[in-house]
Amino acid sequence: MSAEPDSPAATAALTAWTSALDALEDVLDTLEAAAATIPDEETAADPELLRRAAAAVDWTPPRVDAPIPAVLVPRAARISERQQAVLTRLTADADTLRRHRSALGSVQAATAPRQSSVYLDVTG
Repeated sequence: MSAEPDSPAATAALTAWTSALDALEDVLDTLEAAAATIPDEETAADPELLRRAAAAVDWTPPRVDAPIPAVLVPRAARISERQQAVLTRLTADADTLRRHRSALGSVQAATAPRQSSVYLDVTG
């Protein structure tokens, strides 16, 4: 049973869902910015951006008791598409970083000086 379009219940649902979608978009904006900022040897990660990205992981969905209003369904679909894109990008970046770390470990192991025992005859 849905509320009449101009009823207080419909207005409350629209407000609650708009707020929930705003929060999701804020988290996505932060995660997209973090994904786009991959530091290298010459640049450092922005500590504020990293703090915001970490806080985004702790996001808690708001409790909305009414179904999403039809007018907000297209916006919710766009947010879902963005979430999938960010997830795909972050997964690919994590896989790349794992491969790089593995390759670096192989190079370090191959080029590290061999550790061998050294004996010094001090008695004679």
